[in-house]
Amino acid sequence: MGTSFIPLCAIIAVLIIAFLFASLPQVNHKTRYRVLYAIAIIMLLAVIPISEYMAENTKNSNSNYLLVLIFDIAVGYFCMYIAALLKFNVLKRKNQALENALTEKQQENVAILLEHQNEKQQALQQEELEWFAGKIKVFTEEEQKAILASALSFAEHDLIVAPSISIQPKDECSQQELMYFVCSIFFNMGKKRSDIAGFLYKVFPLYFPAGESALAKKMPGLERVKEKREKENK
Repeated sequence: MGTSFIPLCAIIAVLIIAFLFASLPQVNHKTRYRVLYAIAIIMLLAVIPISEYMAENTKNSNSNYLLVLIFDIAVGYFCMYIAALLKFNVLKRKNQALENALTEKQQENVAILLEHQNEKQQALQQEELEWFAGKIKVFTEEEQKAILASALSFAEHDLIVAPSISIQPKDECSQQELMYFVCSIFFNMGKKRSDIAGFLYKVFPLYFPAGESALAKKMPGLERVKEKREKENK
């Protein structure tokens, strides 16, 4: 046992040193896993000198000889495993930092995109409402304000609010023309056909005495409205 005691103690000492070094918070992960890789290589290479040292004593039993060599190799692989684990943690942290940076960048891009979309949407709403205001000048000033207030609420919040006054039908603005005006602005804003029909019926009930279902059947389609609007803009 005397011959195997010295290398065995040395291996145990290296194992303790490696374990303590791996747990040092003052040393960064990169340095730790590099040193542990070096220790692992040294331990594996140490098999040869340990084998020669122990072979010199012929009294040393084969069992002790093999145990020391196996323990030395096990310590070497253990150090290599800890080093690989530390390296994995370093890479994981870097990847996480990169993902966080990308996520923050994506969030910034999305915020900028949404801001531009909101600006474009607001500009479109303003343009369409101004166009609509020009089309409903046949109504009284009070009626125009009430209609535009309902249109603005529907455009910005999808809320269909009935005007505070009854909108009287005008000979200068037929039922078909009114449907075209309303469908034109709200189709351009991406509103649904059923919602537009609800807006028309709630804001202009006197124009559509047959009810909302009859109104929905009479409403012009998106393509027809676009075609008419394009001709009007030329």
